[in-house]
Amino acid sequence: MKRSIVRASVLLTSAATVAATALITAGGALAAPTTVYVSRTGHTGAADTSCATAAFATIQAGVNAVATGGTVNVCSGTYAEMVNVTRKTAIVGTGGAIINANGKAYGLGLGASYSSVTAMTVENANGGGDAGPNDGIVSAVFTAHGPVAADHLTITNNTVTGNLGAGIDLNSTQYSTASGNKADQNGIGINVSDDLGRAAAYNVINANATNENFGGCGVALADHTGAGIYNNKVTNNVSNDNGLSTPTAPDASAGSGVILASPIPGGRVSGNLISGNTFDGNGHGGVVVLAHVPGNNFSGNVISNNRV
Repeated sequence: MKRSIVRASVLLTSAATVAATALITAGGALAAPTTVYVSRTGHTGAADTSCATAAFATIQAGVNAVATGGTVNVCSGTYAEMVNVTRKTAIVGTGGAIINANGKAYGLGLGASYSSVTAMTVENANGGGDAGPNDGIVSAVFTAHGPVAADHLTITNNTVTGNLGAGIDLNSTQYSTASGNKADQNGIGINVSDDLGRAAAYNVINANATNENFGGCGVALADHTGAGIYNNKVTNNVSNDNGLSTPTAPDASAGSGVILASPIPGGRVSGNLISGNTFDGNGHGGVVVLAHVPGNNFSGNVISNNRV
């Protein structure tokens, strides 16, 4: 009888043992997994060790289930949803993962500091109405109690397109990075603003392509004022042919390669670096500095070594 017990005890495969260990804490309670997979064919109870065995069919379900600081691997396919990240999470697209946010206020909201999103396509956000962000990726989540912005975000190697607002909206965030992204054919390519009641500062916008954004600029640094846009770095980006779909294009179009602007008295857009970028064929200038009203603080901005 002892041999039967021993043989039964080794029937667990190594994968099952690992999964069981991950789910059980020292106190016997279930613990959230540190890595999950999302697939169009995902289903509850799957092993969740690869795209072929994904346990989740929506990105939001994966985000809700993963442990704080964990990774959500999003497998190839199109996901019609709006995703809210409220705990530190890394979202990683694998081989053509698309969020189609048609009819949604935004595609992906990062409302937890130190979160990241890599290699995702986010498109067609258009359902936020006049007051909604309509952004592909935004540095906040919007709740019934108001927006919750986050800092130290990393947004890399994504494609954002067809979003009515900004492709990427670094709104009221600090120490965040947007790099290596393709932000084409949105209202604005990459927006840096303070609409959510906090300054946008110390952010890095580097090596992105922000082309053919129909309603506005490739990159916008705009104080509205929450209070200010300062000490950001906009470097080594390509920003061409923006703002050419507005009614007055091209001579009086809204589209600049990069714009630094504040229409609000007391506005601050200062200490920003615009360097090493390429601007071609935009409706307005390659770089525009627009104070709108007298007395705004535009001191300390450096615009150097750009190709216009």
